[in-house]
Amino acid sequence: MQTAGMIASSAMDGLLASIRLGGLDMSTVSARVGLGNTALFADGDFMPLAAFTSTLEVASEEKNDPLLGLKLGKEFEFEALGALAALFLTAPTLKDGLTQFSRYFPALQSNTRSALVVENEVARFSYSICDNTVRHKTQDADFTQSVFNTILKTTIGADWTPSCIEFEHNPGENLALYHAHFACRLAFGRRENAIVFPKRFLDRPIGKGGDEQSHLRVASELSDLLYRREKRLDLVTALKAWITAALCQHASIDIEDAAGDFGMSLRSFQRKLGEAGVNYAELRNMVRMEIAKSLLANTRLPIPIIAAQLGYSELSAFARSFRHLTGYTPARFREATKNSGLAQ
Repeated sequence: MQTAGMIASSAMDGLLASIRLGGLDMSTVSARVGLGNTALFADGDFMPLAAFTSTLEVASEEKNDPLLGLKLGKEFEFEALGALAALFLTAPTLKDGLTQFSRYFPALQSNTRSALVVENEVARFSYSICDNTVRHKTQDADFTQSVFNTILKTTIGADWTPSCIEFEHNPGENLALYHAHFACRLAFGRRENAIVFPKRFLDRPIGKGGDEQSHLRVASELSDLLYRREKRLDLVTALKAWITAALCQHASIDIEDAAGDFGMSLRSFQRKLGEAGVNYAELRNMVRMEIAKSLLANTRLPIPIIAAQLGYSELSAFARSFRHLTGYTPARFREATKNSGLAQ
């Protein structure tokens, strides 16, 4: 069974702050990715990784900017990564910082590989989500590569020039835009995302580095965090995130697709859900309705658009389902929430 990934809520908060600074209305984005209320994802230290990647994909779609992830990554506040950022910034050299960052990265984000590999005179810092329940991750790759590139540029200084930046995905029609953003050699369709640069940069001191006591203290905190966070995202929350992400990308939300992404046969998947006391169709409808309520209450999107975003081929089918599950027509619910907290 595929265990769904998690990401620290602080990273999500930092991302949302970057999106707001970019001038994007967060109401629609938050509602579409299931952050409009706490019915789908309760507040806590961790969020489903699929919710984070979906936020980037939806923001890109809403902004109509295929390279939004690159721009957000450039402006992202590195300190939002909390203890992991502190660990990097208190390391004596870039090599120490990247090595420790990779070692403790699971404390920030699970189901993800990050590594520093040095061969001959070349260093390669890689990043890749290894989670089949996260279907769409182009914007996440762009965002993360941009964050890492900005960190390296800040650390190394004016002479920073990567030898190559590699991406798992292909650029489509946006190759020229990628080159304009990075101004270096690029490679697409690779096995993982990576930044390749001369080995000599690894000896550069980090601006706030050299504080050995602080560095050791933060490393100890992260070690404890890794131990305490061995628990996994429960199946129901992971499945809510999977359904939400699929809806964001207008992809299939059939149970067969869910079973495949979670690495199980349909029969095994249904048995697991039964053990958790969950009926897939009911959970799918619940997710749809929670997103619908948030969109109706917090945005001005036309009801037919909301129905289409939630995968309904007919407006009448959406209206019947919404009324059956909430007791309101969509229009009546929107009117009732104007002056009340009914959506929550």
